[in-house]
Amino acid sequence: MSDRPDLGALYRLGRDQVTDLVRGLSGQQLATSVPACPGWTVHGVVSHLAGVASDIVNGRLDGMPTPEHTDGQVADRASMPTPVVVREWERTSSQLEILLTKSDGRRFAPVADVAVHEQDIRGAVDQPGNRDGPLVDFVIDALVPRFLSKAESAGLAPVRISDLSGASIAGPDDAPVDLRMSRFELFRALFGRRSRAQIEKRLTGATDPGAYVSLLAVFGPTDEDIVE
Repeated sequence: MSDRPDLGALYRLGRDQVTDLVRGLSGQQLATSVPACPGWTVHGVVSHLAGVASDIVNGRLDGMPTPEHTDGQVADRASMPTPVVVREWERTSSQLEILLTKSDGRRFAPVADVAVHEQDIRGAVDQPGNRDGPLVDFVIDALVPRFLSKAESAGLAPVRISDLSGASIAGPDDAPVDLRMSRFELFRALFGRRSRAQIEKRLTGATDPGAYVSLLAVFGPTDEDIVE
């Protein structure tokens, strides 16, 4: 029996969390700019999520979209009411979730995308929530080993990742470099939702903290601090 996570179920969880949040927002909140996604409003982030689902299901996207592709997703839905975009997302996601489940754990990106963008929206409208749970755990479990491996391949000193209490998250206990932050902050930093300065100040024992930051963040890091 496979111990791989059901990506379709995880994606559905993330989608439900986003749609529950968005349906409770006012028109003004939907038009709010999202600091973690420069140039996009909350409506734009939802449009991107709907666009990713539609593009995958219809064979227009295989892998990571380019910035031009994602901007097109947002532009195509700019004049649509947000509830209409949400209904489109629901229709196409029923198919996408089947594809993700059948991928046997290989199609990671859509799950990470919905998890990250939920928190982008929450940060923009100051409605924190869902800062722990299976989606955050899944992203951390998937990406932290990659970071540790990249650091080793780059010849950097071993790094231990620990939470704010000092409890180990990953890495050797005797590592000379320590990256200490909450699991939520780690989740956000992994996708570049923190600035280089915010991440570097969490590193101790490193002669070149910036080298670790460059390997940690899948995108970014941001130019400005993001505080959520």
